[in-house]
Amino acid sequence: MKLQSITPTVYHISYFKYSPSERVRPRLSHEKTQYTYRIIMVDEGQLDVSACGATHRLLPGDVLYLLPGDTYRILPRESDFSLVSVYFDFCDNACGKSDRLFGCVFLDSFDPSLSMPVIYFEDAIVFNRCGVFRGCDRQGLSALMYADRGDSFYPFYARVALLSLISDMLGASKRHTRNIAAERIVDYIRKNPERELSGDELAEVFSYHKNYINKLIKAQTGKSVNEYVRYVKIEYAKSLIREHHHSLGEVAHELGYYDHSHFYKAFVAETGMSPTEYIKDETAQK
Repeated sequence: MKLQSITPTVYHISYFKYSPSERVRPRLSHEKTQYTYRIIMVDEGQLDVSACGATHRLLPGDVLYLLPGDTYRILPRESDFSLVSVYFDFCDNACGKSDRLFGCVFLDSFDPSLSMPVIYFEDAIVFNRCGVFRGCDRQGLSALMYADRGDSFYPFYARVALLSLISDMLGASKRHTRNIAAERIVDYIRKNPERELSGDELAEVFSYHKNYINKLIKAQTGKSVNEYVRYVKIEYAKSLIREHHHSLGEVAHELGYYDHSHFYKAFVAETGMSPTEYIKDETAQK
């Protein structure tokens, strides 16, 4: 299925507030699952949750996304938190099933045959598995908690809020993917200060277009690829100079500069002083 073909249906929305001082719900930390798709969004405080083989700490605006039949467990906490839960489906697969299915159940009473069908997305694979989406807008869902559920337009409001959140989750996923890609490229540059890396070479290593790589590096560091490569080289040059047993010629050669003049110009452009002036400045500070 393509994401553009969905017709989201909200079955149930609940708001849960927890305080360790109240000592309510003794089975809160037991493993549970649900028959529908489910979104758990933290509204206030922090929530530690174990889901699908990983443990996550959720902050306000973070979303835990679960498919029908996925298991999760809320881990004990010593502080207050509140969350909004949305039981929904990307298409209306309720088929006349009772309201009792639109909530979580403990594993010892779970009946897999009652689960809603799981949809496979061709164009939004991030929704094909459970996961966490960071920093989503929680205002739409929170507002629904104060809306009149008897209003004939309430299902429409709920669908709009869910669609908005799904869009926000996609955006959060893309931001996360971009951040991971940027971190990998930045780490590669840092680990190879001796190489004269270019956008073309990085594009070949990471299989991205050089313009996209430049955009990632700019967003991550505030510098273009060439500027960041030079920054890494000069920072490494400073560390070699501070070791004292490297001459400026050796430093230039170590960093892959083809001559001393090229190294000199790069050092001045990055620091505002010549390598010799930098050595004098370092010596004066000791």
